[in-house]
Amino acid sequence: MEIKTAEDLQAAILELENRKHRQKQQLVENFHAFTESLTPINLIRSTFNKVRESPELSGNVVKAGVGLGVGLLTKRLLIGNSAGFFKRIIGSAIKMGVAGLVAKKSGAIQSTGGRFLKNLFGKKKQDLVM
Repeated sequence: MEIKTAEDLQAAILELENRKHRQKQQLVENFHAFTESLTPINLIRSTFNKVRESPELSGNVVKAGVGLGVGLLTKRLLIGNSAGFFKRIIGSAIKMGVAGLVAKKSGAIQSTGGRFLKNLFGKKKQDLVM
């Protein structure tokens, strides 16, 4: 915009003030949206959405969960609930070791377990047929 007269100058000033006001409103809105996204529930919600959208990440979360569950079960079976200080430390080490092993070898464990169950229940069906 070319400014030649006082009216052009007033119009340019008014346009710049309007732009400044719109940019300030946009900045305030963006700030409120940002602070809202940082609330704990929204952080958890966005994390779950990312996990749900990414099949690779959700598979890793499931493997880690299964590993921790099996590790906790192993610790409970080997050590029990009421144990001494050293037994609890050893139990925690066993739990983490088993959890890591299950998480890393989940495919092999799943296929072996599937074959075991198929053999176990497959034989019963064959026995019933004969």
